[in-house]
Order: sequence, then structure tokens, then C-alpha cells
Amino acid sequence: MRIDAYTKTILTVIALFLGLIALRPIFQPMPASAQASLSGVQFTPASSSFNAFDAKSGDVWLYSYEAGAYTAKHLGRIAQLGQPMTAMLQAPAAPARR
Repeated sequence: MRIDAYTKTILTVIALFLGLIALRPIFQPMPASAQASLSGVQFTPASSSFNAFDAKSGDVWLYSYEAGAYTAKHLGRIAQLGQPMTAMLQAPAAPARR
């Protein structure tokens, strides 16, 4: 049985496209992404505390470690760069603990 040029060409094209699909992650890697619940949140560590800044809402939180547990305190909201933080009458609810 003899395989003609058309069959060889089609099989070669299929093999090339499969090779491209297999090598795509090497040349175009997927970007890493954060978990959806914390995406946009930036953390700044300190000695016994850390600050959390939510880039979506502008809220700034202070988490301090006291008596064996972390406590959360809402510091305010950044409404505009270069301006003081606005103090809210009632702080938004603290993020749920998991």
C-alpha cells in the first residue's frame, strides 16, 4: 500500500499544529493571578502588625497582633492621592476569616 503526497501533507500539517499547541505555554505563558477575594489588596508588613490597602475601594486597614490574635482596625479611605484619608462614621465590615 502506498501513501500518496496528499496524505503525507495533511499528516505533516496536523503534526505541526499539534506541536504549536504543545509549545504555546513555553512561548506565551499564562500570567499568574491572585485569588479573587484578595485581588487588588496590597499588604505592608511591620514588626507586630501589617497594613492592608484595598486598591478597589481605597480602604486602609491595620491588623495588629495582640494577646495571641490579630485585631483589625479600619484607618480610613483614600479618596484622592495627595489628600488626607477620609474618616468614615462607620467602618465597613471586616473581611471574613477563612
